[in-house]
Amino acid sequence: MSNNRSPAGSTTAADDVAGEVGFGVPPGVPCAPEEALPRLAEAEARLHGLTLGLPGFIFQRTRAADGAIAYPWISDSVQDLLGFPATAMAVNAKGCLQVIHWADRDGHLAEILRSAKTLTSCREEFRAITATGEVRWLRGASNPRRTGDGGVTWDGAVVDVTEGRRAELRLDMLMDHADDSILILDSQGSIDTVNAAAQRLFGRTAAEMVGQPFSILLPPELRHAELLDAPETSSATVVGGGPRELTGLRQDGTTFDLELSTSEVRLEGQRLFVGIGRDITRRRRTEAALRETQQRLGAIAANMPGMVFQRSLSPDGVLSFTYVSEGCRAILGLEPEELTRDPDLFLSLLGDDEHQAFLTALGRSARTMEPFDEEMSVAGTGMGGRRRWLRGQSRPTQRPDGIVVWDGVLLDVTDRKLAEQRLAFLAFHDPMTRLPNRTAFLERFAAAAEEARAQAGLMAVVSLGIDRLGIINATMGHSVGDQVLMAAADVVRAAIGSGDVMARASGDRFLLLLTGLASKRDMTEALDRLHHGSQATVTVDGQEFDISAAMGVSAFPRDGEDAETLIKNADAAFQRAKSQGPATLQMFNKEMSTRAAKTLSLQNRLRRAVENAELSAHYQPQVDLSTGAVIGMEALVRWQSPELGMVSPADFIPVAEESGLIDAVCEFMLDVCAHQNKEWQDQGLPAIPVAVNVSGRQFQYARRLLSACERVLATSGLDRRWLELELTESSAMRDADNAIAVVQQLKEMGIGCAIDDFGTGYSSLSVLKRFPIQKLKIDRSFVMDITTDPNDAAIVDAIVAMAKALKLKVVAEGVENQEHLDFLRGLGADQIQGYFFSRPLPADGMRQLLAEGRKLDLQPLDTLMAHI
Repeated sequence: MSNNRSPAGSTTAADDVAGEVGFGVPPGVPCAPEEALPRLAEAEARLHGLTLGLPGFIFQRTRAADGAIAYPWISDSVQDLLGFPATAMAVNAKGCLQVIHWADRDGHLAEILRSAKTLTSCREEFRAITATGEVRWLRGASNPRRTGDGGVTWDGAVVDVTEGRRAELRLDMLMDHADDSILILDSQGSIDTVNAAAQRLFGRTAAEMVGQPFSILLPPELRHAELLDAPETSSATVVGGGPRELTGLRQDGTTFDLELSTSEVRLEGQRLFVGIGRDITRRRRTEAALRETQQRLGAIAANMPGMVFQRSLSPDGVLSFTYVSEGCRAILGLEPEELTRDPDLFLSLLGDDEHQAFLTALGRSARTMEPFDEEMSVAGTGMGGRRRWLRGQSRPTQRPDGIVVWDGVLLDVTDRKLAEQRLAFLAFHDPMTRLPNRTAFLERFAAAAEEARAQAGLMAVVSLGIDRLGIINATMGHSVGDQVLMAAADVVRAAIGSGDVMARASGDRFLLLLTGLASKRDMTEALDRLHHGSQATVTVDGQEFDISAAMGVSAFPRDGEDAETLIKNADAAFQRAKSQGPATLQMFNKEMSTRAAKTLSLQNRLRRAVENAELSAHYQPQVDLSTGAVIGMEALVRWQSPELGMVSPADFIPVAEESGLIDAVCEFMLDVCAHQNKEWQDQGLPAIPVAVNVSGRQFQYARRLLSACERVLATSGLDRRWLELELTESSAMRDADNAIAVVQQLKEMGIGCAIDDFGTGYSSLSVLKRFPIQKLKIDRSFVMDITTDPNDAAIVDAIVAMAKALKLKVVAEGVENQEHLDFLRGLGADQIQGYFFSRPLPADGMRQLLAEGRKLDLQPLDTLMAHI
């Protein structure tokens, strides 16, 4: 490339430019040599002056017929722009200037080829790399013309547009990185420019939006003609006035909540619109959720059994309520507006002590910014003066102006508070008699014991039980029994001093603590007053009841210094008093303690005996007095203890009944006897019934007894007729109606029953005849002296006669000699059992007796009668 003149006869670039810039010589017109040189110099000087002030450069580009591209001339101003002299502006093999950025070369060459083909203006726009490595944006144009040799020549110019292009790039960057969508509309409302956010928002590419009316981005019902009118001329316009909430339409037909801010701008006299939009679907959902939450909270506050509030405290100590819910009306009898207008109304409802405590706690919460736990009682207005309990919590926050605000809720907990007070009362009192309970007794004892020690005084602990209350409950019902119990408690309480303590322990049992006793004489007098005062007549439901009490007494400090020991000892004395009959008072002694300890030890050992199979069954034969044959046997429980040896049933059966172990003992006997009897029958021994004793307790809980009978019969395979049950007369008469019902159920099951120890339970004939029993067993106490005591003989005679009348078999127990046997045969007794024929035998002994077929040798009855 060179700025030298072209060969003679050719037109140089300078000639062309000189002609175009108005030097008066049209291009290609020849002139005289002596005129051409001065004019050419003048033209080049002027051209040089013009290009020096141009922020760019001028060039001439040629393309030969063979396609080679060259730049025969470039103005010297290129050095000021790019730092390269015109002579150093080289081209590459394709004819592209080396200074053009590599990324723009292909595009620029393509544009040159297009211009050469169409002979239309060539758009010159590319980046150039300066001598210092800086990138400059150049923009211009060149005009092509065909030359005589078939080539193309372009005359063109480019200028530096770097600053403008950088501004455009910055604008494009801002547009494309903006979170909000940006739309530029022309004066007709057509979309001119969109950013990337707008493309994402509307689901359309820029090509799909540019040139289209703005209304395509809205659903049909919002496409008003006056969308872009001036605000003062149309209410439907979206121009000015701040953000408008519309509905946007995406390319796929879905809609969304659109917020659009549209402004009108003027650019070079042209009216444009700039719209900034965003998707507010999530915001609307949030707002809807917030409204719903506010409504829900309002509903909750309105329906809450208390009041929701906002309370504030200013730095100068002024208390106010900024919000109070409708619940204020229900619990305070005040309108919410009254409380927000005059907060002193709330303070006026508090008592003096609670008023001061409330303000103190509120101030503490304001200083520490800790939650304020509130509990107070208020006198509600308009509610008959009924005091209500409020409980709640509020959390403080401090505002920049120093005001502390509490948001909280106060609940009406009146019912809960009353329940708590009742529970607190019940924790230390008996609900029926309203007397202190055992817990309160122990607390009062501790204080009284300290005082007694300090004064070297005495105290008495009394374990007291109301006599015959169980009979009253059974005959008159528990409602009357409870009233009698409360009346009896009043009688006892009237017989003790004001400083004494009376507590209900359980059922008909009470504990008393007699205090302020200076001597044994004082104690004796106090106990005498109590003993005599506890015997009275009370009237309940129009009926009179004679009241008395059995009492056991232990003395402090003689019989113990702690409450538990004294109560235990008083209970032991009470048990002795109860066994001696109604209205008995018994002082504790060490023998009772020993007996109680022995009973407890025996109870524990018996429990282990049941678990460890230390019990066994012995059998005493029952003999028929008409044949002498063994026709039955009574099963008797025996206990062989590894530590105690053989324990008498008279010692452990009462303990078993008192502790509840009698059920397990009876079920053991039923199981053993049923299996043993079935085993003997399977061995070919005579089939006879086995009788098992049951207690009155088991008749009170008959379901367990009946289930046990069904189970042992099923597991053993024993026929039901070979199992009998024996119930003592005293147990049967304790609750005759229940006993009759149970015996009837056993009879329906095929199990026979007998009344044992008959004659000791004071049963009446009217009751006895209702029992569906098979046998009466005369108690051995009547048989022992039957031949020497006329009274016993008369009793036995009467029992036999009565049994015959009732068509019952009579079995006499305790037959120990021939005289007993002969007398009973003479009276007409049916069966006997006793030592005269056989002692109770273990299983092996009873089996041998049955195997031998042993019988009682009986004299003929007529011979016997002759000797009587």
